[in-house]
Amino acid sequence: MKRRCDRGNTAVMLRQSRAPAAVRPAVILTRPAAQSARFAAQLYARLGEGFDILCSPLMEPEFPATRLPDGPFEALILTSGTALEALPHLTGSLPPRAFCVGRRTADAARAHGFDAVSADGDAEALLALLLDQRPQGGLLHLHGEEPRGDLVVRLRAAGLRAEGLCVYRQRPRSLAAAVIARLEQPGYVLFPVFSPQSAQSLAEALRVLPRPAAMMQFTAISRATAEPLLRFCLGPVSVAAQPDAGAMLDLLDPPPWDNPCLEAPGSKD
Repeated sequence: MKRRCDRGNTAVMLRQSRAPAAVRPAVILTRPAAQSARFAAQLYARLGEGFDILCSPLMEPEFPATRLPDGPFEALILTSGTALEALPHLTGSLPPRAFCVGRRTADAARAHGFDAVSADGDAEALLALLLDQRPQGGLLHLHGEEPRGDLVVRLRAAGLRAEGLCVYRQRPRSLAAAVIARLEQPGYVLFPVFSPQSAQSLAEALRVLPRPAAMMQFTAISRATAEPLLRFCLGPVSVAAQPDAGAMLDLLDPPPWDNPCLEAPGSKD
C-alpha cells in the first residue's frame, strides 16, 4: 500500500521521473547489525546486486543484569527476538514455553530450548492468540523500555495473570557518515523500516539534515511504523501486507528504481 503525505495544501506526490544512471540505487538498513546483515543477504538473494546496501543501526541494545520475578510462570511472551539476547543476563527460573509475535522470534526461541508458539503477526495478533488459548498459569512478557501493544494491561483486563519485565534498553545512535554522504548525491535511496521506534528515530535524524539530493522512499513493516514517516513528510511510504520480513521483501520485488516514480528534489510541474 502506498501512501501520500500532505503538508498544508502541498503534497509529496508520486511522479514519473528517472534517477541519473551514474549513481547506483542504495538501500539503507537501520536495524541492529545482525538483523541488518540477515536482511541484506535476503535482499541480494532476491534482487541481485545492482544496488548498494549501507548499514547504519540507529539503536544498539544494552542488557542490564536483571532478576526474574518469583512467578511461577507458565510461559514467556516475546514481542521481539532482542529479548532472547537478554537471557544470559537474567537470573531466576524461566518457564518452558514461549508465545511469540512471529515465526522468526519463535524459531529463535526454539533454538534456546523453548516450546514456542508463533502468532504469525504483530502485537495484536499475539494478544488474540493469548486470549484464544487463555493459558491458566502466569505469563511473563520480556520486553524493552517501550513494550508493544500494552499486552500486560490488556491481558490482565481479560482475566489472565500477566507481568512485564524490562530486560533491555535501546541506546540511540546517529546516522553513519556514509549514509549522510549518500543522501547528498542524486539517485534513489530506499529505507526499509521495521518498527515504530526505528521510524521515529529515523524521521528525527533525517529532519535535521539539509534537504537531500537523493530521492528517498520508505517501506514500513506496519501502519504504526509508517506513521512517523508520514507525519514528517519525508517521502513516499509503502506498507507491507503482513508485518514480517517476507512481506517487506515483496514490496521491493521488483525494486522501485526499476519503475521509478518519485519526483526529483527541486523539479517542478
